Amino acid sequence: MPQLNRQALQQACGREDLIRKTAAQIIKDFAEFGFEVSFSGDVEGFYNEVFAQMKEHIVVIMGEHYSQFLNFLYRIDVTEEQVAVYQREMGDVSYEDALTELIIHREMKKVMIREYFKAQQNSQQNNLTELNE
Repeated sequence: MPQLNRQALQQACGREDLIRKTAAQIIKDFAEFGFEVSFSGDVEGFYNEVFAQMKEHIVVIMGEHYSQFLNFLYRIDVTEEQVAVYQREMGDVSYEDALTELIIHREMKKVMIREYFKAQQNSQQNNLTELNE
């Protein structure tokens, strides 16, 4: 399994392909709840660009539709306890900021895990091909 700690996530942020795939995952997950998030393709400005949009939607869903908010957290695979831990680790930030950053990291982890298993599958297929030859 790939390392999924903060250092690994920071290194992954330097890979344009991961940033683009993470943006696509965020866009997909938010769209399932009727929220539009767009990404211009500027990998340098990725974080600030999507963070602001995501936070705006999070504030709305938390304030107006709490049960939908809980479903949203479940879909993203984030618990309220994880957000609380993240908020403590980040120091003096709002719950919404901590949640937004945690979601970005969680979405990036999803992409990295998917890549890892895809690479494992390709490796196994290559090994089988070599054995059959």
